[in-house]
Amino acid sequence: MLAAAACAGCGTAPLPDDDLVTGSIKPKPIALKLPLGDTPKGIAASDWLAAKLALDQALVSADADISVPWENADTGARGTATPIGAQRIGGCRDFMIAVVDGKVADRWIHGEACRSREGTVLSQVRVLGRA
Repeated sequence: MLAAAACAGCGTAPLPDDDLVTGSIKPKPIALKLPLGDTPKGIAASDWLAAKLALDQALVSADADISVPWENADTGARGTATPIGAQRIGGCRDFMIAVVDGKVADRWIHGEACRSREGTVLSQVRVLGRA
């Protein structure tokens, strides 16, 4: 009984080599596959990057009526990315991205996103009027 009490908590005491890193598993950097497509005129490149990340999340979601918010803390811009309608043959789907940046009137970006094994390609991207 005395031995059990003396060793109480021994399993949680750190051993001297707990912080030892063996290097047997090397971390691998991941490459985030962003949808491909040029930045629309009048939209900051960093805002477009944040919006594309949200759009990619929305496109892979099983939820048919999803709208994914995005925000760029550096510029203060924000909005939502929303796939529109069902995916068509060929893996394409229309989308709308709302952009609110406080600099100009709120805008919508409309386009088509086509998914393949290589990634997502955005085409027919255009900035529409007020959101």
